[in-house]
Amino acid sequence: MKIAALADIHGNYQALITVLEHVEAWKPDLVLVLGDIINRGPRSKECLDLIRVKALSPNWHVIKGNHEGYVLMFEDPDFSRKGHDFDLRKIIFWTYQSLSKSDIQDIAQLPEEIQLTLPDQQLIKAAHASIAGDRVGIYPDTPPSALAGLIPAEAQLFLVGHTHQPLVRTYQGTTIVNVGSVGLPFDGDTRAAYARLTYHKGTWHGEITRVEYDLQAAEDDYYKTGFIPDGGPLADLVLAELRLGWPQLGRWFKRFEMPIRGEEISLQDAVYEFLKNPNIESRRPGYPR
Repeated sequence: MKIAALADIHGNYQALITVLEHVEAWKPDLVLVLGDIINRGPRSKECLDLIRVKALSPNWHVIKGNHEGYVLMFEDPDFSRKGHDFDLRKIIFWTYQSLSKSDIQDIAQLPEEIQLTLPDQQLIKAAHASIAGDRVGIYPDTPPSALAGLIPAEAQLFLVGHTHQPLVRTYQGTTIVNVGSVGLPFDGDTRAAYARLTYHKGTWHGEITRVEYDLQAAEDDYYKTGFIPDGGPLADLVLAELRLGWPQLGRWFKRFEMPIRGEEISLQDAVYEFLKNPNIESRRPGYPR
């Protein structure tokens, strides 16, 4: 049994097409897509379209992540479209506007978890982040004492994404794999990441695979699509994430959200101030946002 698992594409079409070529050459029995196909990147529509075509195969399973949820919030006509709330979500609204009504309906219908039982009773479960929620992630430095509330104890294999930081570890009989990110890795390695899982003689083996892709073409897409400048100043922070391979948005929000809301600094100036000296070494939990 061979399983390919990928997550956190974030509208990076250049990375996605390269990873899928890599996956198809490996010929897995199952392919699992663990959410955040869209948003936080410039080509959400194309990524969604490609995943939908692939998911027509019964061997493909796709779930939603927190960024699908962010985009769906704009389906509510009362959801704020003005003031600081809107300005801080403008990149999400840009993604929402790039999608059709049919796209939105398909996203809304995606499940939140995958559960598969193999013929020998091996139970596989997958979620976007953890069983604690789609924004509560499992990081390389998550202590064993915290894992009990994040993983399903009954599963022999549990697959997640969300943190953009890959890992393979075991806890009380469960093999845990964070598959990393196709579109925005946050471990200092800008190559796309996905996971290969193999089951042999009663044991799961996980391997994180890194794939070179056309990073310059991905950067060019930020401008060709209008994501920069139409997505607002925060789109520049997302581009910095792509270039650096480290998270930026979460740290920026922590530092500047309240001063912006308090009219102490403009959004544009806050982004400029931050990008003058981004702290690319920060890897503390909680930054994917």
